[in-house]
Amino acid sequence: AGVVMSGLKLPGFPSNKGTLVIKLTDAPVELKHLNVTITEVEVHKAEDGGWILLSFVPPGRTSFYVDILSLQNISRDLSVTEIDPGNYTKLRMKISTANATYSDGFIVDPLIVPPDKIDVIVHFEIEAGYTTEILLDFTAHISQTDRLAPVLNATVTTAPP
Repeated sequence: AGVVMSGLKLPGFPSNKGTLVIKLTDAPVELKHLNVTITEVEVHKAEDGGWILLSFVPPGRTSFYVDILSLQNISRDLSVTEIDPGNYTKLRMKISTANATYSDGFIVDPLIVPPDKIDVIVHFEIEAGYTTEILLDFTAHISQTDRLAPVLNATVTTAPP
């Protein structure tokens, strides 16, 4: 049997799950701040059509507040979760609040996030014992009616144990 102490794994039984890491980054825009509160992150499993709720970093956190523009040229872990192997086709982030500050100091609060979630079509496979990482590059777009309509590009990489 395996023993886990302080993050140290001793030899034991191989995991029948894979690890999924979701990271956020940002491309430059004409904004000073773009603050969002993410209340759920889910992935869609192709085989059974079900949604799997992911945990935030650190575990136990119930929401994730971030200034997206603070992530230019860096990334930040949003979720690290062990999930069942399989094919996945979509990632969904539910947004409860959003606001923006333009370079000239003009503030839009609140921003409208219709329908309170952002879906990202991305195909990835989870393999037992492997780590799959999705980097979400968030390019902000705000309509003239104060609607947040970002463009999200996803890059998927998988690494063996």
